[in-house]
Amino acid sequence: MQPATGPGLRRRRGYLARHREALTGLSFIAPAALFLLAVMGFPALYLLRHSLNAEDFANPLGGARFIGLGNYASVLRNHEFWQSTFTTAKIVVAAVGLEFVIGLGLALLLQRVLAGRRILVAVMLIPAMMMPIAVGLMWRYMLDDNYGMVAFYASKVGLTGPGGLFSGSILGTAHTALASIVITDVWEWTPFMALILLAGLQSLPVEPYEAALVDGASAWQEFRLITLPLLRGAITVALLIRIADAMRILDIVFSMTNGGPANATQTAQLYTYRVGFEQFHTGLAFAQVVIVAVLTIAVCGLIFRQVAREGGAR
Repeated sequence: MQPATGPGLRRRRGYLARHREALTGLSFIAPAALFLLAVMGFPALYLLRHSLNAEDFANPLGGARFIGLGNYASVLRNHEFWQSTFTTAKIVVAAVGLEFVIGLGLALLLQRVLAGRRILVAVMLIPAMMMPIAVGLMWRYMLDDNYGMVAFYASKVGLTGPGGLFSGSILGTAHTALASIVITDVWEWTPFMALILLAGLQSLPVEPYEAALVDGASAWQEFRLITLPLLRGAITVALLIRIADAMRILDIVFSMTNGGPANATQTAQLYTYRVGFEQFHTGLAFAQVVIVAVLTIAVCGLIFRQVAREGGAR
């Protein structure tokens, strides 16, 4: 058989030549992508399948009844679900925003530290290596009105207690309880944010800074016009990881307030836990997980698209 010749073969060779780099990259990541697809595919299909059924966890022998999108319709009409989702969004915006600002400041400081940087980074990462439920319990005890260290000094400076700026218990008042959860999350995960941004700073080229020094640019101009644009990739990765993780916040809330007072700190994941394991409506719980996952993917997708658009515009 004669080898194929003619315009078709030339077009195929031209396509391979133009996309050789992309095809090579795909061949390297294909095994890992297939493995992740196999590992994640079955749980995802299991989740979707059970979210379409009416199931009772308290009566597993009763079987499941297919109701289609009935669970999703019930969840979308549920005011408590949307209230808990809005509470989650408030925690995510406040916590991730503070983690980014403080983490970027720490990364800029650590970049200038030469002696003992590795020790400082190792010590700084201790909170991020702790279990979130242990962190929540630790802060719960520190904020306790009777014997908590933070509550004691807050009352001494007039922040809490009779006649203080904030009356009532720290974890027993809606606003201060929600702020306590945000502060706890910031304390634990700011080092993680700082580590990613520090890695991005250390990978930046030095040529733009040398040119800025010759042109007489100020430190603020270097930061605004050089550092931030070049650090866009690391910032995007850090924000996407933390937003996706913060949307699943459960351990800290469960151990600190258990959603109280009066469900003021009840997050979407905590509400899903209660629906599935306290009320035993597993089909509704699965549907809630799917909806929150879709919302998380949509938010992360919008952020990634916006960053990619600004990068292309530059």
